This record gives sequence, structure tokens and C-alpha cells, in this order.
Amino acid sequence: MWLLLSIFLCAPFFLNGSEIKKPLCEVIQVDSKNNSDMLLPLAIITDMDSKTKQKDSWYSTLRYGALAFSQNRTASFIHWLGGVNITSNFNFNQKSMEMSDLKIFNNRLLSVDDKIGVVYWLRNGTAIPWVISSTGNGSSSSPFKGEWMTIRNNKLYLGSSGHELRTFTGEYLNDDEMYIRVISGNGGMRVEDWISRFVKLRRAVGISFPGYMIHEAVHWSDVHKKWFFLPRYASKEPYNAATAYETGVNMLLSTSDCFCDTKVVYIGKHKPQRGFSAFQFIPGTNDEIIVALKTSEVPADPTKPFVNKIFSTWITIFKIDGTVILEDQALEDGVKYEGIEFANVFQCL
Repeated sequence: MWLLLSIFLCAPFFLNGSEIKKPLCEVIQVDSKNNSDMLLPLAIITDMDSKTKQKDSWYSTLRYGALAFSQNRTASFIHWLGGVNITSNFNFNQKSMEMSDLKIFNNRLLSVDDKIGVVYWLRNGTAIPWVISSTGNGSSSSPFKGEWMTIRNNKLYLGSSGHELRTFTGEYLNDDEMYIRVISGNGGMRVEDWISRFVKLRRAVGISFPGYMIHEAVHWSDVHKKWFFLPRYASKEPYNAATAYETGVNMLLSTSDCFCDTKVVYIGKHKPQRGFSAFQFIPGTNDEIIVALKTSEVPADPTKPFVNKIFSTWITIFKIDGTVILEDQALEDGVKYEGIEFANVFQCL
């Protein structure tokens, strides 16, 4: 099976005279009426925070493999085949390549850096800056903290963490991370104020300020005509950086555009140090089945919550009704992945 997969992944390279070309990077399409076994190319990308620098450049690792699904969609496993480093010299205050999501848009494999506000086109082993954004309503000089990407009406929606920015000990600073960006295929961008939407969303589970809900995994479903959120952290208590890593949640929220009819589903066992950092609907499942990443960032010293963190990542598969198909499966120790996409990396890179 894996030999066949390798041949399938590498097939996009073809000759035209003496020139080697690649076809366009395409969204993986599967007929929802297909009732056979599935084998889908899958990619995930790292966000290693301050550990991304290598000599005079920065890098993120794109890991690739395949997700196999049984005919009745009740059993699945994932096999990893390899990885490739994506590099860049572009940086802000010596930070770069802290990638938080992956998405194919307009035949390009894109990723977003959550520290410097850049959406990159990943191509030929490098990260090409495509769109750069500042935070909040666009009038700030601080970079946009990009955490999630999804597509709606042929536009790329780029979102931040969806909560009030605060100091380490919880004092309110601003609402900058509650604004999102809507990007057209040619890179044109507009700002949308989502403050009321994020407030409605957390109120649906009984959370009001100074409690919080932090988002890194969001998608729009054309099938259901709803937004789906897998929060990373949530708490009814005020934010405190020293304890926030223990507020991971296991809930799936879905809502229509009014954000007034939110449905809450709980996924598997609640493990407070694990929170969702990315997900995708699995092609061919009518947006009924999700593959998701969970991450944890445990500080070696809680009094220094952003220094020397211990990273872990898990991958899981479940239905939107809460049925778990693949329990949390650990990836390699010490690595944090925060982006996932069904992409043939040999075609897209």
C-alpha cells in the first residue's frame, strides 16, 4: 500500500519536452458517495516558537504522510512518510516561521506565522511572503497574530485567537485579537470586527469576561452552512499565564452566521493540558468527520510560563456528533504542530 502511495504522491512531476514541471496545487476532492476505502495525502506543520532559528535563517518542518480510512468510516490510521524543512530569512524582532495553520487556496499551499502577521506561499522549500497584516482594526504597527485559516465564498478567512489581550496576570489591554481578515485571491484584504461573535460564542458555554476562550482551530462548512470551532483553551476564571496551559478543553462548537444558535459537543476525555490547535474536515465525509491536532505547552518553570516550554502534539479523528474514531495518537516528543491540511506536498511544494 505504501509503495502505491509513494508512486501516487510523486506522480505529479512530469516532463514537457526537456522541462520538468508540476501541476497546480489542488484541493483533495473525494466524492461523498464513495463507499470504498480511502487513502488521503496529509501534511502538518510545526510551530516551535523561539526554536525556529538556524544560523542566519528560520525554518518550520512540514511533515507528510497519508490518512487511511476504512470503507465503513469507522476505523482509521495515519502513516507518516517523511518531512521537509521550509526556510525563510524574513523576520520581525528575530522571530519567524512560527506557523499556525495550513490551507490550499487558489492552487497555493499557504501557511501563516502567528508572530509576524505574514501569510506565506510554501514553494520549493521556501516560504514566500504573500500577505502581511497588522493586528486589530489595521491601525496598529504590531503584527497580526494569525492562528487559523478557512475558505468561504472563495475568500480566505484569516483569524486570530478571539479573546481580549491581557497582561500575564490578566489585566485587560485591548480587543485586537478579536478582529479577523478576509483575503481575496489576488491578495486584497479587508478587516472584520468579530468581537460580538467571539463574546456570543463563549457565552454559549457560560463564560463571561474576565473568563476567556482562545481559538486556534476554526472552519466554515459549506455543507452545514455553519462555523465550527475547536477551542484551544477556555476558563470561567480570569486569565493567568502561569496556569493557562492547564485550561485546555475538549469541546466542539458550531453555529450559523448569527452566532445565536451555538451547539456544544464534547469530544473524548477532557485532559486539561491538551487543547485543539488545528483541524480539517476529511474529504468525502460531507463535513461529518474531522481530523484534528491537539497540543500542549507545559512550562518547565510555571513562574516563567513562556520560557523553556515542553511541547507535545497528538492527532485524533472524530465525528461532529462526538464519536471518536481515532483516539489521541502522540507524535514525536518535543515537537509542536499547529497546522494540518490534506495536501500532496510533492505537488504543492
